[in-house]
Amino acid sequence: MPNTLHYLNSSLIKFKTLHIMNHMNWLIIAPEVKNTNLKEIENLLYDKGIENPCEIFLDTDKSNEEIYETYRTVMRATHCVVLDAGKMSLKPEYIFISGMLSGNRCQTFVLSDESDERTKAVCSFSSGQIKFFSSIDDLTKKLSADFSDLEKQDLQHNSLVKLFTMGIPFTADSMAHYIEKEKEEICELLLNAGMSVNAKTSDGVPLLSVAVRNDMSDKVKWLLSLGADINAISGDRGYSAVMDAVWRKNYDLTKYLIEKGASLEFISSDGQPILVLAVGNGNVDIVNLLLQNGADPDVQDSMGMSARQYANLFKKPGMVEAMEKFPRK
Repeated sequence: MPNTLHYLNSSLIKFKTLHIMNHMNWLIIAPEVKNTNLKEIENLLYDKGIENPCEIFLDTDKSNEEIYETYRTVMRATHCVVLDAGKMSLKPEYIFISGMLSGNRCQTFVLSDESDERTKAVCSFSSGQIKFFSSIDDLTKKLSADFSDLEKQDLQHNSLVKLFTMGIPFTADSMAHYIEKEKEEICELLLNAGMSVNAKTSDGVPLLSVAVRNDMSDKVKWLLSLGADINAISGDRGYSAVMDAVWRKNYDLTKYLIEKGASLEFISSDGQPILVLAVGNGNVDIVNLLLQNGADPDVQDSMGMSARQYANLFKKPGMVEAMEKFPRK
């Protein structure tokens, strides 16, 4: 549990160590150290992994140095719980601290008596970042319910700041670049900052297709595990990811994408069905794989030709033989 630093005049402030996982700076403000609800909030935060929240108590006078340190503590806070605000609402230092929390858009949970109209008014004009509760049970339930979202928001904010300091643009083109360069940490940072796994580059290429076009099996599996749309169509060629795998003559990726549910019915922007693309690439194993998984050899391209017709026209006996096992419907 948190350690407490005693000032000479008995005013108290606890300093927290940054939590390694989420960097949330939690602050608890109360009228006095013996506040009856303090332990409950400390325990809740401790259970959530916040072991050392800062704590400010406004029951005694402070020196100028202590006041300065108090305000620095408030400035660092990203999230705050205020206990029994009504007992402090007329204190100049509390009024000033409240303004700082509001100005910094610090997510704040305020406990006060239902009759505390001053505090309720402040909360009502805070655009939602300051929430009022008249019971400790309501506050702790809301804090517990919102905590996961607060962590995600904090992670997103810190990731965006880190990207900015590193000079990395928050764009799909940037994500595609670092996928190609296999810079996993930067890719994770971009995702944590809010990059959609289904984002497309400025050329309209989905991130999944970027990985497929670079024969990056691990990145393909990773993106799919994060929820990438397996059937997203690229804006440049009109290919799906599995069509890109066929175009790359990558049997293993083609097989994997089919096993994961990739559709074989798409036709590219230049009018090619997937089997026509496979015949043109000359890979009989991929042609067999597509046929065995339901690709239609008689779907025509924009020229009115089917994969079966191309196989005969270009005298590809292995493909012709494979298609004979799938008679025209």
